[in-house]
Amino acid sequence: MGKRVLKPASVQAKGSYSPGWEVSGGRVIFVAGQIPWNADGQTVCKGDVAGQTRQVFTNIGAVLAEAGGTLDDVVKITVFAADIRYRDAINQVRTETFTEPYPASTQVAVASLVDPEWLVEIEAVAFIGD
Repeated sequence: MGKRVLKPASVQAKGSYSPGWEVSGGRVIFVAGQIPWNADGQTVCKGDVAGQTRQVFTNIGAVLAEAGGTLDDVVKITVFAADIRYRDAINQVRTETFTEPYPASTQVAVASLVDPEWLVEIEAVAFIGD
């Protein structure tokens, strides 16, 4: 079967996300919360949430590549933003990163992330079909 987006008429989705996904016949990959670190472990784009979000998606892509996948395999993301005012910038980068049908998505504003320089952290679930 693979993967199939779930978009019931009774559930509205506004923006670059889908209400849900059904997956079977493959592997599910869970990507831990990724942060705006480069390969040297340095925080990038300090003060720039869009730049940090791009780095986070680059990191997610690298983890998925290790499993033989790509960002196109992502079916769910959870976004943790250090400030609700970052929502639009994060959403813009998400729209640049993914194409329809978009991953299911949850976005929350948190009191803080582990490092005060981090503006965003994102975890992902991906499905790689057989």
